[in-house]
Amino acid sequence: MKKLFLIMFSALAILSLPACTQKKLSFDEVDTVPKKVTEAINPDDQLQMINKNGKVSYIVFQSKQDVKASLESVDKTALIKLDEVDANDNELKQYIYTLTIDESHDTIEIKVNGESTPYPMTIID
Repeated sequence: MKKLFLIMFSALAILSLPACTQKKLSFDEVDTVPKKVTEAINPDDQLQMINKNGKVSYIVFQSKQDVKASLESVDKTALIKLDEVDANDNELKQYIYTLTIDESHDTIEIKVNGESTPYPMTIID
């Protein structure tokens, strides 16, 4: 009985390991980024995606207005919404977000002020 319990516990532990390493869909604003990401940012692009090691993507958005950002899951699409709202100054601000997608999403769409927007992608290691 003790041996059977040990075998079942071991099997359960082995089967749960992949669940621990699976990615979850997430989207968060960040204040600091790795140096390689900072170096890859093109100040001339209003919207840019930088992918680091195929694991995490950085969404860089530059605007003179405040930005409200959100993430939705629509079928197999990770939909990022960036909506500009009025601001009191005309200083260009840089907003940086991290995006991690899971296996159930195969497309990333970014909408700025409700309109689907193309973006350049940079891949770094």
